Amino acid sequence: MLSFMEIILALKSTPMFQRVPGEGLKRLSDFVQEKTVRAGEVIFREDELGEEMYIVRSGRVSIHQDVKEGRVSLLVVELGGYFGEMAIIDDLPRSASATAEVDTSLFVLHKTDFRSAVQDYPDIAFEILREFSRRLRLADRRHRELMDEANAVSTIRATEDRSGKSQP
Repeated sequence: MLSFMEIILALKSTPMFQRVPGEGLKRLSDFVQEKTVRAGEVIFREDELGEEMYIVRSGRVSIHQDVKEGRVSLLVVELGGYFGEMAIIDDLPRSASATAEVDTSLFVLHKTDFRSAVQDYPDIAFEILREFSRRLRLADRRHRELMDEANAVSTIRATEDRSGKSQP
């Protein structure tokens, strides 16, 4: 069982909560639960409804989607990283699955507890919005990179098609 101070320090080291004022962290720490998962254990599945988010205390978690061609890894979350956060904000199904790659220790924050803490300390919401905005900007940048790569491949293929047709 972790001490109150260990939980506060772990929250403070998480990008999502690092700018939350002390009283807000204290309130959040009242609700944090610990969970241990074994290597290969599924934490949640894509399309399930979620009620909690997770912070990695130790270990490693793969965030992935299953597509026709197999499993696509979206992200690997390690110490201090968080995942599943959309479930505490909206009431929509999970957009991906999460599986422990190795034995992993997690902090769990339930949606109703999070909402209670935000009602008591609205600054929590503002700081989380700041982190979501940062992540959205990173996703936008990555999307742009992927679009540029796709356009480059398209251009190369079109050039190859034209040059192949013009040869005798």
